[in-house]
Amino acid sequence: MTRTRARTGVAATGLSVAVLAGLTGCSWPDVSMSPGIAAETGSAASTAAQPDAPVAELVADATPGRPAGDLDTGSVTHVLPAGDRTVVIDYWTAETATEWTAAGSKTVQLSAHLEGGPPDQTVLVTRFVATSDDGTSRTVVAEDRGEFVLTPPFSYGTALILTPSAADATEVSLSVQLELLVETEPGSQRYFRQTVLDGIELPLLQEASQ
Repeated sequence: MTRTRARTGVAATGLSVAVLAGLTGCSWPDVSMSPGIAAETGSAASTAAQPDAPVAELVADATPGRPAGDLDTGSVTHVLPAGDRTVVIDYWTAETATEWTAAGSKTVQLSAHLEGGPPDQTVLVTRFVATSDDGTSRTVVAEDRGEFVLTPPFSYGTALILTPSAADATEVSLSVQLELLVETEPGSQRYFRQTVLDGIELPLLQEASQ
């Protein structure tokens, strides 16, 4: 989740010189155009002769009504700051995201892990919420209020099933929220809270009307 024109100034100047020479009867020295300029002029003329070819190719390759989506290649990774650590969230699907329509369900896999920070400082996930929004309604896809260790090498993973959207929906926004409890110092068993927010965009293929 990128674009030729003939110039008339030189031609107009040449015409003025020719007319002036005819009126005065003077002879003008034979001045030839340098090879470099001639080559450039020939190249420009050649390009101008077929200006529509690239445009036609772009139009043919475009998918009307559907922009690129985060899971079009099958997966995407987001790296988010969280204090002196980063939260890395991997999203992926085994389905063909470029063929998703409003009428069908969609399955998205998610895995989150931590990088950086003291390795012996415990971090817990105490709440995970995923919400889908198709522009018409918002739906809680999953909510998990367990208490899970996120300290490396552990990670948090889940599967999200998005139900069919409104018939006129053009995309679905999937938002996720992780509530973290981080030890104030290793072994203290006292915690402070951090909230991590993220999301991906899932465009929908528009079905032809009958």
